[in-house]
Amino acid sequence: MNVALHLIEKAARDGRLAHLLLFHGGSSPERRKAGLEIAQRMNCTSDQEVPCGHCPSCKKILSGNHPDVEVVKPAKMSMGIEQVLDWQERVYRKHYEGKYKVFILEEADKLTIPAANALLKVIEEPPERTIIILSAQNAEVLLPTIQSRAQAVYFPFRGEKEWLESLDESIDSWEAQEAFRLSSHNPELAYEILTLGVEKVKEWTQGFEQAVEDGDFLKLFPLFPLEKKEAEIYLHILALGVARKHKVNPQAMLAIGQAIDQIQMQANPRLVIEGLALKLFR
Repeated sequence: MNVALHLIEKAARDGRLAHLLLFHGGSSPERRKAGLEIAQRMNCTSDQEVPCGHCPSCKKILSGNHPDVEVVKPAKMSMGIEQVLDWQERVYRKHYEGKYKVFILEEADKLTIPAANALLKVIEEPPERTIIILSAQNAEVLLPTIQSRAQAVYFPFRGEKEWLESLDESIDSWEAQEAFRLSSHNPELAYEILTLGVEKVKEWTQGFEQAVEDGDFLKLFPLFPLEKKEAEIYLHILALGVARKHKVNPQAMLAIGQAIDQIQMQANPRLVIEGLALKLFR
């Protein structure tokens, strides 16, 4: 049992829940599910067991249609100040129909410094009956001033069996297992692979590796166009592939690491990928 999460749920039942929670570790779906259950618990209209999962409020939250419950994801590679200021305006709106407004900010570890400072202002002067849940794989990169104000819940990384059981039933079992393998058992990366599509990921990475092995620049052309988020995921998988080989190539690992850094700093993904290929050509 996750003791910290259990205490959070008890505080929610007793009406003593902190306005800022930090869910970290584990995987995005697991943290999101826990956040939505908190939102249901705080807004359930049933007189019976709470959350009931069947009242109009619980159903709206689960389907993503409740006007007072919102899941916010980075609009780009990072969550910038423009996005946080836009979100801030929604935070201070009046409640529509719920008892509590609940915001789940996913990938909070990708907040830029200006965005984190803007978020801090909301945290210091929170609207009444509003709960903010920061969801992040790595909480350590968040500003210490944010960490110190949040009630943290750590989600331990699960093994393959537990991770598969945590996924939505609509997800194909074989694809999920293959995503977990490709991610080297990293639940967060495995979920991102599932989101992109396992076959698409395998086709791209194999195409890149073949172009590098053949030293053929022309074979890179079918790999584009490429979104920055896609490029980051592909590069992580390439790095894991290099690490799994019997003789690790430190130059290749360094080059891929530098490419990931460039993508995260908003560099053009095509130029980054082409530059990486040239470094890896034999």
